[in-house]
Amino acid sequence: MNTAKDSIERDGFVVFQNLFSPDEMAKMNSSIHNFFKRKGVTYRYGLTQPNIAVEEPEFSWIISHPKVLEAYRAVFAMDDFVFTSHADIHHNMGFGWHKDDAKGAYFSEPYFTPDCRVYKMGIYMNDHSTDGNGMSVRIGSHLIDNLTDGEAVSLATKPGDVVIFDVRITHAGKEYDVVERGLLKLGRLFGDMNGKSKIGRKVRDLYCSFKTGKPKRSFFFTFGAPNIFTYDFARTNMRRQIEQSGGSEYVLSEKLSNELHSKGVKTLRFEEGL
Repeated sequence: MNTAKDSIERDGFVVFQNLFSPDEMAKMNSSIHNFFKRKGVTYRYGLTQPNIAVEEPEFSWIISHPKVLEAYRAVFAMDDFVFTSHADIHHNMGFGWHKDDAKGAYFSEPYFTPDCRVYKMGIYMNDHSTDGNGMSVRIGSHLIDNLTDGEAVSLATKPGDVVIFDVRITHAGKEYDVVERGLLKLGRLFGDMNGKSKIGRKVRDLYCSFKTGKPKRSFFFTFGAPNIFTYDFARTNMRRQIEQSGGSEYVLSEKLSNELHSKGVKTLRFEEGL
C-alpha cells in the first residue's frame, strides 16, 4: 500500500483532495482578498504577504485546522512535528523553477539527506484542474541538488485540494507570459528592478483579470520534523519574512500556539532571537 509518507519521500510531494469544504475555501479566499485591499508587499507586479501567521490572526484557523494536522500526521507518519511559523499569502504571483531552500541558505549543514523533512502546504483558491497554471513539480527532485533533473508535471488541483511538498523539490507556479515579462522588462528600464511599482502591479492586475477573469490566489505554510533542519529553516526563513514584510514581530500569538499545543503540535518561540 502506497502511503502519503511513501509518496512524499519518493516523489517529494503528495496531493490531498477535498481537504477543505467549499465554504471554507470561500472564507479563505475572502480573507486574502480583504487583506490585500488593506496592505501587502508588491513584488514582480504581484502581491504577497510574508509572516502572515504572526501578523494576521485571521488566518490561524487554517494552520490549526484538524484536517491540516491530520494530513501532516500522514506524511510524517508520526505525531511529533513542529510548526515553523512560516506562512504567506499570494495574489497574482508567478515564479519559475526553484526550490524553497534559498539556495542552501536556510540550512547550516548538508540537507540533501533523508533526515531533512521540512514540508510546506500549498492551498490554491483557483481551479487548476485543466489550465496548467497551478503548481508544477519535478518528480523526485527533492533528492537532487539542481533545478533541471526530474520529470516535470503540472498538478491538476481544484479548490479544496492541498499539496504538501518537500521544500527541496524543484517546483514552479504560473510562469509569466510574454506580456508580463515585457512589463517587468519595461519596469527595469525605469529602474524598478524587482517589480515593486504599484502602478505596474495595477497594470498587471488588469491584464490578469482580462486574461483569466479572476485573480490567482494561494496560501502556504510549513511544518517540519523536530530536528536541526527544521529549526534552521524556521529561524532563517523568519528572518526573510521579517525583512520582506517590514515588520518586527516573530513570535506566534499565544492563541495560535495554544491551539496547536492542544492538538499535540510543537511551536517555536525563538527565545534566543533570530
